[in-house]
Amino acid sequence: MKLLILDDEPILRQGIINKLKMSGLPIDIVGEAGDGKAGLELVQREAPDIVITDIRMPGMDGIAFIEQAQRMNEQLGFIVVSGYSDFEYAKRAIRLGVSDYLLKPVDDDQLKECLSKIINKIEKGRMSNDEMIRLRNETDLSRETLRKQYMTKMLQQADHPDLSAAVRNEQLSRIENKYRKYLAVVLVLEPIQLPHYSFRQGDESLIWFAIENVLSERMESSGRDGVLFQHILHEHEMVYLLGIESSSEGLVIQAWLKEVLDGLQNYLKLQVTIAIGTTVDDIGQIQQSYKQAKQAIRNKMIYGTGQIYDYESLQKRSGERGILLTDEDESKLFYWLSEYNAVALQNWIEFRIRSLAHSPSATYMQLEWLCVDLYLLFRKYLLANTGVTEWIIGEMDDLLYWLQNLSIWQDAVNQMQNIADNIVGYLSQNNPSSNKDLMEEVKYYMEMNYDKSITLQSISERFYIHPNYFSRRFKERYAQSFVDYLTGIRMKKAMDWLRETDIKIQDIANRVGFEDASYFSNVFRKYYGVTPKQHREQIQSNS
Repeated sequence: MKLLILDDEPILRQGIINKLKMSGLPIDIVGEAGDGKAGLELVQREAPDIVITDIRMPGMDGIAFIEQAQRMNEQLGFIVVSGYSDFEYAKRAIRLGVSDYLLKPVDDDQLKECLSKIINKIEKGRMSNDEMIRLRNETDLSRETLRKQYMTKMLQQADHPDLSAAVRNEQLSRIENKYRKYLAVVLVLEPIQLPHYSFRQGDESLIWFAIENVLSERMESSGRDGVLFQHILHEHEMVYLLGIESSSEGLVIQAWLKEVLDGLQNYLKLQVTIAIGTTVDDIGQIQQSYKQAKQAIRNKMIYGTGQIYDYESLQKRSGERGILLTDEDESKLFYWLSEYNAVALQNWIEFRIRSLAHSPSATYMQLEWLCVDLYLLFRKYLLANTGVTEWIIGEMDDLLYWLQNLSIWQDAVNQMQNIADNIVGYLSQNNPSSNKDLMEEVKYYMEMNYDKSITLQSISERFYIHPNYFSRRFKERYAQSFVDYLTGIRMKKAMDWLRETDIKIQDIANRVGFEDASYFSNVFRKYYGVTPKQHREQIQSNS
């Protein structure tokens, strides 16, 4: 605590200073003065927490000093030092909110007690202020979160969400009363790796604050009005609900948003992709405009990020679905699959998707349709030739979910090429002419890797063969199941370790692919009729 001493008698000031130094209290004496005027200068310069002041001083007395000092700092604490004849002054000082007063000569214990009380009071006050600030900040954050929840819910349902009117944003009500039409603008912040430019690790909220500032400044300078908020479910998305006079303002709005894009890129080095929905006549229909903007922004997978996508313009040039794959394409695809020609398939897939992506009229929907058509052709071939599909190429729902989260068209090339590779691998491994060699290859693999975790599933994945088909073919070939064959290999190896070494049974179990020594002992007993321990004892007794 910073403390100031005022008394016109230097000896008394020094006496108080000495007492304070011996008190052990957390006090820092920042100054002393002999009159009220000099004291006010120190209050302004040093910003003390506590002032010990005499009442009777030349020039400005203690009462006048306290009155003016309180105007400078309402939180300032005062202790008045007075004589018996100053009692009426002391009463006035108490009315001014002085914490306490002491009679001259000042007693050490009384001074320490008074200061302890005022220090405790100030600290509690600070804690109270800090708590109020914290609660106010939490309230502001909670209110802002509720506002985001309200606006997000509004985008998800056609009618206004049933939330408290207190949460309803003032700006929203204002643009409802001010404008006749409305539209939604979606801004997506493209991924960045922190630290980035002037942003450091943990500055995510600061980044959004900076983006909102740029948008607000541009909005104000253009004379526009709207509601801006970060989508509470999509952390990289900001939504701007804009009020407009007529649907013909589209080009003006795009020009204004281009300034926003350039500003974010030039000043913050942030890349943002923007999409615009169509206008609606009622703010309660804004969900429709928002959905259109979300659809429009997905075209960045074809045309790239850092651009503005207008739903209405894209709809005009997209046209009908059309025929994306012809009968000739199907014939080529089936031929290459029958020949296990993975290279030709990969080249063809890349050519088809690249050609579509480079078409001036292409849309994200056409890219999705092409991928779905390819999937259906793969499925058709597999059903006709193997009877199995999803195990090899995955479920249709998985593909659709993946397409919903596609970033760039090149990812579509990679995904469809991977599916083609899986099919070719499966078909080549299940070719009847190669089944004999495949069984031998699997058998050799088990003999070389019996110490590892080997399951029917891991074998099927490694050799691109359906587990049921493999299990049946293996038993036909070797007159025993895959599991029995693997167990036989492991038991023979375990027997060798028991006979030729003194390694612990737990370690032997691990060396032949068993993590649990008890389970290993049970399997060994079923196979040989004795436990590993009993067998080792027999060997030792016979030697």
